[in-house]
Amino acid sequence: MRWPRTVSKIALILGTGANIGQATVNNYKNSGYRVATVSRTAQPTTDTTEKNSIVHFTADFADPSSIEPIFDQVQTHFGAAPDVVIYNAALMIITPTNPFDIPLTDFTKALNINTVSPYYAAGVAYARNNKIIFIYTGNGMNTMLDPKITSLGIGKAGSAHFIEEAAKEEFLRPAQFYYCDQRRLDGTPCYTGLSGQAHADLYIKLAQNTEQADPLIVFRA
Repeated sequence: MRWPRTVSKIALILGTGANIGQATVNNYKNSGYRVATVSRTAQPTTDTTEKNSIVHFTADFADPSSIEPIFDQVQTHFGAAPDVVIYNAALMIITPTNPFDIPLTDFTKALNINTVSPYYAAGVAYARNNKIIFIYTGNGMNTMLDPKITSLGIGKAGSAHFIEEAAKEEFLRPAQFYYCDQRRLDGTPCYTGLSGQAHADLYIKLAQNTEQADPLIVFRA
């Protein structure tokens, strides 16, 4: 079904796991958005009342060339480009003793998922809709060091950088770009126990912004 552009806004969620991803889907759906979800595995919609408002596609973000076809599929299904794009995929490779102890293929895969694919997604999103709001699920690794998760830190730092650059460039307005970092209530990094609902509540709030705010958002939950 092709929807007229005035029906409702569209959210594209790249990476829809059981925690942040699912909570975000629910928030946007309950706020009246049409929602496109993407993950590596198929998730067919069984509720026929949702088939016209929620659609799922499969893609592997380890391959950045998979990004643009997703936007093509969303536009074909809903008849318009997304208004909000949320990048919620990540890959962490543990290096217990030596931060250089990552095989090249694994390092490349992590870099693609954590930085290259979201960079390309932000660019395609803007090219399709210059009012796009792009949101990236980050963490404290853009400013902190932990040699055990070097590949994740490189990815998060790289993504935080391009998001800050995009937020700074006035010629990209009215588009908005955000990197979101959950901390524990005491302000320390939240490596485990991430709150899906806290992320989802923040993400729906950011979608209501009318102009670019601070692109690096640190929130406690």
